[in-house]
Amino acid sequence: MRRLALLLALVACSADPSTTNALGPLSIAVTSGDAQIADVGDPLTHPVHFQVVNANKEPMSGITVKFVVTIGDGSVPSFQQITDNNGTVATEWIMGNLGGVQLLEAQLESGAIAIASAATCRPGECYPESRLEGPLSDATLLTLLTYEASGQTIHPDVVHGHGAVDGFWLAVTPFPGGDLTKENPSIFRAGPAHSWAPPAGVVNPLALPSPVNGNNSDPDIVFNPTDQRLWMFYRTYGKQNVISVIRSADGLHWDNAATVITVPAHQLVSPAIVRGAPHAAWSMWSINAGAQGCDAGTTTVERRTSSDGLKWNVASVTDLAQPGQVIWHIDVQWIPARLEYWAVYNTYPTGSNCATHSLYLARSTDGAHWTVSPSPIARSGLIEEFADVIYRASFLTDSKANHVTLWLSGARYYEGAGYAWRTASVATSTAELFAIAGAPTPAFAANPYRVLPSPEP
Repeated sequence: MRRLALLLALVACSADPSTTNALGPLSIAVTSGDAQIADVGDPLTHPVHFQVVNANKEPMSGITVKFVVTIGDGSVPSFQQITDNNGTVATEWIMGNLGGVQLLEAQLESGAIAIASAATCRPGECYPESRLEGPLSDATLLTLLTYEASGQTIHPDVVHGHGAVDGFWLAVTPFPGGDLTKENPSIFRAGPAHSWAPPAGVVNPLALPSPVNGNNSDPDIVFNPTDQRLWMFYRTYGKQNVISVIRSADGLHWDNAATVITVPAHQLVSPAIVRGAPHAAWSMWSINAGAQGCDAGTTTVERRTSSDGLKWNVASVTDLAQPGQVIWHIDVQWIPARLEYWAVYNTYPTGSNCATHSLYLARSTDGAHWTVSPSPIARSGLIEEFADVIYRASFLTDSKANHVTLWLSGARYYEGAGYAWRTASVATSTAELFAIAGAPTPAFAANPYRVLPSPEP
């Protein structure tokens, strides 16, 4: 059976003068070989590499690195190495016989560490390779410094701001191992080389759980050209679904939350908000899962409209439905170059639970009547980190809608410790995306090696 691999690559730095140079303290990081899986008692397929650099990101040779297996009863051939001319050391790592999570620390004298992770399963039962080839299988994992240091995130949503908030902004919620208390809206801004970081000065998370209403989830971020501010909507859930909004003129300072919608629990999941489409000043799509939530046998996609983003009309049911599937989360964008809405949404088979395995694309000219595609644009197994779940996604197009960038979330499940969640991005042409979506309907067979629990309560 499979077990948890904590997908960590934590890097800690120390200012201890014993391992500093003229450019300041040294740091160490995992560069390859992290998050592998092997049978108990077996070595990992690839060595684990670490690199030591100075404060100017230059590799440092001749530095002593000590290895310590901190979780698991595995071993390494040598407990100490010296960095080469590239500042690197590499070690084999034999998995312990206890199974489950295995962690290996590489330590500097200063106390700076890097942590590599691995997971084990009983001989012959490791999860079979399920990577799918195609344009979207080149998805690249995002490295996100989350406020609770897990790097595990879910429910990405991206917007392009203008003016004082120019650039690309990403909203996510950390979800380490499915820990609901950490699922709080957080903000990141695009940097060089496709990197993302919290804006300097911001304090994540932007909202904490309410002792009255419950936990947070499902952020959706919008740029409002009227007031030139970012608006972030999110859902608080307990006995009710409460949709709140916070706003910022600079991405750093956010006002107090305003409640905009309150409905019974599970009747408003995954709000997706569009501002500036021609049919209404504001539109919101969401999933009504009735009383059952994650285990609902059917759901409906609803739409609300608003003139100001604060007061919303009563929901109307759209005709968006995927045959044989239950829609669980959704994102919608207005595409000016095509004069239509596009939606991406993840689904699970009727009679299952919200461990969703497919992501679909639909199009609409009015937001109420939709043309669905026969085939998913992505499925679980897209990348190894999404082996078991493909979850909520967000997307943007270029000005002519010839190219699409998607931000995807998903997970791999490890028995005994739950889901490990990650977010990735991938770019493709619209023609390729439509070709994937319009292919003949594939037969989807559930993986015979897995019976997945609900990823949400």
